[in-house]
Amino acid sequence: TIPENGPPSAANGAAGKRDCLRWRDRVRLRAMIPRPSGILALLTDFGSRDPYVGLMKGMVLRNHPRATLVDLTHEVPPQDVALGAFLLRAAIDRFPPGTIVIAVVDPGVGTARRSLCGIRHGLYWIAPDNGLLGEVWRQPSEGELRAIDLEHLGLRPESRTFHGRDVYAPLAGNLASGRVGFTSVGPRVDDLVQLPPLSASPPHVIHVDTYGNLVTNVPFSAIVNVRNVRLAGRSIPILGTYGEVQKGSLLALVNSYDLLEIAENQGSAAATLGVGRGAELSLEI
Repeated sequence: TIPENGPPSAANGAAGKRDCLRWRDRVRLRAMIPRPSGILALLTDFGSRDPYVGLMKGMVLRNHPRATLVDLTHEVPPQDVALGAFLLRAAIDRFPPGTIVIAVVDPGVGTARRSLCGIRHGLYWIAPDNGLLGEVWRQPSEGELRAIDLEHLGLRPESRTFHGRDVYAPLAGNLASGRVGFTSVGPRVDDLVQLPPLSASPPHVIHVDTYGNLVTNVPFSAIVNVRNVRLAGRSIPILGTYGEVQKGSLLALVNSYDLLEIAENQGSAAATLGVGRGAELSLEI
C-alpha cells in the first residue's frame, strides 16, 4: 500500500524507490484531475437533420439532469476525422475547468478501435481512438489518458453503430455527476492514435468556414516578415481586419485560431478564387 500522509522512504532499495514513484504519480494525478463543472460540450459529424445529437443529449441528462450542454459544432463533414481534430482544438482554454468535451467523428464505430477518456488542459475529453484527440494532445499540457472499460463501468451498448449515445454520453453524465471518477474509467494508455500534424504539410487551406473564408495551416509566427499571400494566381495583402478593404476585395489576416486566413470582405473567398480545402499557397516576403 502507499501511505496517504506522506511519501514512503526510498531507503529500502528497489522496492522503496518503486513505492516513492507510485506515491508521486498518485499525488500528481490528484492535483491534475479537475472537479467536474457540470458543463458538457459536444462535437460531432451528425448534422442537425437526424435525432442523433438530441439522443446523445438525452442520455447525458438522464445520467445528470442538471448538466449544461453546449454545442461546439455538429457540422464536421461526415467521417472527416482530421478536420474534427482541428476544430476540437479550438475548445482549449475556452471552457471552465472541469468541462467534459465529447467528440464523435467515428467511421470505425463498432470495430476493435478503443474509446478514450482523458484529462488535458484542465478539461475532460471523451472520443474514439482514431486521431480525433491528436491535435488536443499535441498542444503542451499535463494530462493522462485512459481506455474506457465498458465491462467495468457496466456499459452495454444497445447498438454497434452509436457509441455516442450508448457509451460516451452516459459516461460523460456519470463523470459530471460524480458517480464515476476518472481513475475508474479504465486502464492508462500511452499510445494515442495520431494523424500527421497540420504543420507537417506545405502551406495550404485546411478548412473553409461558413463565410467562405479559407483557413490555412500557417501560424501567426510564420508571417512576421510576410506582406502578401499568393493563391490561385492572385497576390493578396496581409492586413489586420476585414474592414480594411472595400466590399468584395480579398485580404489575408490572422484569424481567431491564430492562423492565416484568406477572406473576402462581405463575400466568399472560396467562391471568388475557386479553391477549397487542400489548395496550396505561397508566402511573399
